[in-house]
Amino acid sequence: MPDDLSIVGFDNIALSEFCDPPLTTVSQPRFDIGREGMLLLLEQMQGHNVNSGSRLLDCELIVRGSTQKIRR
Repeated sequence: MPDDLSIVGFDNIALSEFCDPPLTTVSQPRFDIGREGMLLLLEQMQGHNVNSGSRLLDCELIVRGSTQKIRR
Protein backbone atom coordinates (compact mmCIF):
# COMPACT_ATOMS: atom_id res chain seq x y z
CA MET A 1 0.00 0.00 0.00
CA PRO A 2 -0.60 2.55 -1.37
CA ASP A 3 1.21 1.76 -4.63
CA ASP A 4 -1.17 -1.01 -5.73
CA LEU A 5 -4.16 -0.47 -3.46
CA SER A 6 -5.54 2.48 -1.51
CA ILE A 7 -7.49 1.89 1.70
CA VAL A 8 -9.69 4.39 3.56
CA GLY A 9 -11.04 3.76 7.03
CA PHE A 10 -14.08 5.29 8.66
CA ASP A 11 -14.51 6.89 12.08
CA ASN A 12 -10.92 8.10 12.62
CA ILE A 13 -10.20 5.81 15.56
CA ALA A 14 -7.02 6.66 17.45
CA LEU A 15 -5.10 3.64 16.17
CA SER A 16 -5.54 4.63 12.52
CA GLU A 17 -2.59 7.02 12.65
CA PHE A 18 -0.32 4.35 14.17
CA CYS A 19 -0.84 1.75 11.41
CA ASP A 20 1.94 1.15 8.91
CA PRO A 21 1.27 2.98 6.68
CA PRO A 22 -0.98 5.37 8.64
CA LEU A 23 -4.61 4.86 7.60
CA THR A 24 -6.42 7.56 5.61
CA THR A 25 -9.81 7.92 7.27
CA VAL A 26 -13.10 9.81 7.39
CA SER A 27 -13.67 11.71 10.63
CA GLN A 28 -17.27 12.08 11.77
CA PRO A 29 -18.51 15.09 13.77
CA ARG A 30 -19.31 13.07 16.91
CA PHE A 31 -20.38 16.08 18.96
CA ASP A 32 -22.76 17.28 16.23
CA ILE A 33 -24.23 13.78 15.81
CA GLY A 34 -24.94 13.62 19.54
CA ARG A 35 -26.39 17.13 19.53
CA GLU A 36 -28.74 16.37 16.64
CA GLY A 37 -29.89 13.18 18.34
CA MET A 38 -30.56 15.02 21.59
CA LEU A 39 -32.50 17.78 19.83
CA LEU A 40 -34.69 15.18 18.11
CA LEU A 41 -35.30 13.39 21.40
CA LEU A 42 -36.25 16.64 23.16
CA GLU A 43 -38.69 17.47 20.35
CA GLN A 44 -40.35 14.07 20.76
CA MET A 45 -40.50 14.44 24.55
CA GLN A 46 -42.31 17.77 24.09
CA GLY A 47 -44.95 16.01 22.01
CA HIS A 48 -43.85 17.27 18.61
CA ASN A 49 -43.81 15.05 15.55
CA VAL A 50 -40.30 14.37 14.34
CA ASN A 51 -39.82 13.36 10.74
CA SER A 52 -37.79 10.25 10.18
CA GLY A 53 -34.98 10.40 7.69
CA SER A 54 -31.42 11.53 7.40
CA ARG A 55 -29.65 14.54 8.77
CA LEU A 56 -26.70 15.65 6.67
CA LEU A 57 -23.62 16.71 8.62
CA ASP A 58 -20.17 17.64 7.38
CA CYS A 59 -17.31 15.20 7.74
CA GLU A 60 -13.57 15.45 7.14
CA LEU A 61 -11.25 13.28 5.06
CA ILE A 62 -7.94 12.88 6.87
CA VAL A 63 -5.36 11.87 4.28
CA ARG A 64 -2.51 9.77 5.62
CA GLY A 65 -0.23 7.16 4.07
CA SER A 66 -2.69 4.46 2.90
CA THR A 67 -3.82 6.35 -0.22
CA GLN A 68 -2.25 8.16 -3.13
CA LYS A 69 -3.45 10.19 -6.10
CA ILE A 70 -4.85 8.19 -9.00
CA ARG A 71 -2.45 7.85 -11.88
CA ARG A 72 -4.07 8.44 -15.27
